[in-house]
Amino acid sequence: MTARSPLAERSGHLEGLDARELVFLAQVDVRADPSTAARLGFPAEPNTVASGPDRDILWLGPDEWLVVGHAGTAWALVAELETMLGGVHHSVVDVSANRTVIELEGPSRHELLSTACPIDLHPRSWSDGRCAQTVFGAAQILLQEREGTTRVFVRPSFAAYVVDLLLAASEP
Repeated sequence: MTARSPLAERSGHLEGLDARELVFLAQVDVRADPSTAARLGFPAEPNTVASGPDRDILWLGPDEWLVVGHAGTAWALVAELETMLGGVHHSVVDVSANRTVIELEGPSRHELLSTACPIDLHPRSWSDGRCAQTVFGAAQILLQEREGTTRVFVRPSFAAYVVDLLLAASEP
């Protein structure tokens, strides 16, 4: 059986939004003591991201992070994290199938998201290296701001709904 992305049929709609689906990114949830995680380079400040060449580490809570890597690297990430956290109380879980990722580009992406997202996306409070768990319409999402793009992590069952809301918001 071939894996199929939740938005495979919606790529044309995404292009019209200056967006694309980032298919099958590796996503690993890590729970650990904050001091241990800080020694490993995980972000300690709420709603921030530590970025490297092959992964981003998003702060989700005082003792929880999401490690996001390239497609097909989840098992390697899990093994590496298990080794790094060996000997301390922790949890490392591959959650790659839990969310799909829509990447929005363009200068109007924050305005588009603001139509159904309650957090302040103005540059005075939302900039590169930030992340936040929030809602878009009725869908729980995770936002990650990167240089020139915003990633929207959404559960597969809500992905088409989010695209529909974005399309409605983009209409004049």
